[in-house]
Amino acid sequence: MKKQAYYLILITFLLVQFGFASNNSEYAFIKGKIEIPDHKITELTIYKAEGGKPVATATAKLNALGEFGFMLPIAEPGFYYVDYGQFKGRNQLIRLYLEPKLDIDLVIHTDNYVLSGKNIGHNELVQKANGVYNEFAVFAQFKGNISYLDFYPWLDGGLARANAFSASIKTKDANFDKLLKLAVATDVEELTYLFFRMPRSIFPKKGNIPAVLKTWEADKKFTDPNLLKLANGVSLMENYFFSVHMNNSEDVKKRMDLVEAITHITDPSLKDAFLRNAVATSRMKIEEYEKIAPAIKPYMTSVESKEFLLEYEKVLHKSVGQKGLEFTYKDVNDKPVSFSDFKGKYVYIDLWATWCGPCKREIPAMKKLEEDYHGKNIVFISLSLDKAKDTQKWKDFVKSEDLKGIQLMADKDFGSAVAKNYDVNAIPRFLLFDTKGNIINADAMRPSNPELREQLDKLLKS
Repeated sequence: MKKQAYYLILITFLLVQFGFASNNSEYAFIKGKIEIPDHKITELTIYKAEGGKPVATATAKLNALGEFGFMLPIAEPGFYYVDYGQFKGRNQLIRLYLEPKLDIDLVIHTDNYVLSGKNIGHNELVQKANGVYNEFAVFAQFKGNISYLDFYPWLDGGLARANAFSASIKTKDANFDKLLKLAVATDVEELTYLFFRMPRSIFPKKGNIPAVLKTWEADKKFTDPNLLKLANGVSLMENYFFSVHMNNSEDVKKRMDLVEAITHITDPSLKDAFLRNAVATSRMKIEEYEKIAPAIKPYMTSVESKEFLLEYEKVLHKSVGQKGLEFTYKDVNDKPVSFSDFKGKYVYIDLWATWCGPCKREIPAMKKLEEDYHGKNIVFISLSLDKAKDTQKWKDFVKSEDLKGIQLMADKDFGSAVAKNYDVNAIPRFLLFDTKGNIINADAMRPSNPELREQLDKLLKS
């Protein structure tokens, strides 16, 4: 009786919550329980596939018994994803195909879930598709240390099972069949690409990749707008282009060419969604964005993309022209040096530390930059964010590596004024200022980027 009362109260609450939903929408009901030993889960979130990505649509708190309930308005049948903390880690996929009038009971265990209820629709078949996903997901997780020695021998069998299942999808709902087959193909391909982005301890030789990757390559790769009805539709495109770039490019450090990438996408809505995601996640510098923007903006025509670009460009340029922080730090000889000492010159600052591997990899390019621009109206400052206790270590490193330019050390590492002022939470980080001490870019290009020289040459000629 207590349990029935709980769900009656829950559904009454949900009816009130969705009372103003569109009259054209009908509802799907999902109720269930977490049965994971010693779990500390307090809530579940349901994501809906929108624009090829997962979008949070509802969250429910668990009661003391680990029970939850949802009543979701369904305007159009489609895929939804249940997340109790496992979703992003690809630990267990709980994907549901929701339609109006479904009534699903869902019991979640550590490695699987059980479906029942008055009307579960196509979700028994979807559950089998989720099993295919979970098989591949094992190889695309951060945990463990699965190498190509494990993955390559397994892959042919995994693909055969996935293809056999896909061929068995035959219901009376042609739209569902088409979408589920697309979902299976997308899962298999995307997770295979993801394997190559996971940290490993051993790697195959260059060019030693599964033969199937070559069969997946195509001049006109992405043609089906239904990819946007999958939560990993955009991720598939991103990981495909990354994989092709990494496996075919001699210079893996070069940024993937977005203009080239979209020539392989034929559907306009897919181009739009891919580019929006690529720009949002690329961490492009102002100069890089301004160079590529004229070529990609004509394809970013949706309302979502136009609103995104408006905010993106606003944030990208928010610090340009503002006065740089006035600071004073000591050099290797304990002499105080101030930012204002270099007024009248362009200033390029490298924020780094002796413990930072990526920072040290930039040192040869930084030294070459200082050498080539010596005597010109620009000064190069290397500003260490090492801890105060490592001051002597920093001094010894500067001497042993024969570092040039202006070598300074901040007073409180990441708690110093310069780190706080420029929101520095990761290094290396580079700052570029004009001759008046105003910001040109608070996240400038690295010394190893050839385009930095193009920018500096233009500045020095102006």
